[in-house]
Amino acid sequence: MICSFLHSQIILDDYQFPAPLNETQQQWSVTQHCFDEAVRPAFEALIQRGLIGAWGITGTGHPDAIEHILASDKPPQVVQLISNLLDSPGGIKRYPEAARQRALIAQAAANGIGVMGIRAVQAGALCAEFDRPIAMDHPEMLDYDRAAPFRALCQTWAMDPAVVAHRYALAMQGVSTVVLGVKNQQELRACLDGGGPLSMEQVASIDALGLQRP
Repeated sequence: MICSFLHSQIILDDYQFPAPLNETQQQWSVTQHCFDEAVRPAFEALIQRGLIGAWGITGTGHPDAIEHILASDKPPQVVQLISNLLDSPGGIKRYPEAARQRALIAQAAANGIGVMGIRAVQAGALCAEFDRPIAMDHPEMLDYDRAAPFRALCQTWAMDPAVVAHRYALAMQGVSTVVLGVKNQQELRACLDGGGPLSMEQVASIDALGLQRP
């Protein structure tokens, strides 16, 4: 079944991103009104024509807007939501308010909406090391530094942090499937051979590190 996604950041109609992002937000965000009046009807028309079987959204926009859509009488069949052990959107978070990732996952699951977990390794912050230069003050580097206890725990388990991070995301309550954060066959094979979701005991050990964002 083909499922189409809206990847733009969805916001409430009167929301203004902090400067200087507010100057360009019309280029990469979609208001609630636009979503209700244009995006959703377009997806529903594609379903009626048999061109797609389902539609979804990427829930990286403002959490108030995503919450509203998930609770609507015509919600998406699938939503992509940040699913990592830090609860961190990293550099793609453009608003100052709390992201509320786990609350959105729980809401989607309660409403029967499939959840595709994304950014399981938080753009490399949950890997053993970065594969590219990262500025010391970049959100991903700050998350990498914060995740040092996680990498130390993985070392005691003799396990690759990237594989553990993917398995953690797959074990998160409400997450239906996980988009693999891999870039080559070697990393893909490591994830495929790494096993299924972590055990409850392993998840508890990671959560006990206290790395999740408030």
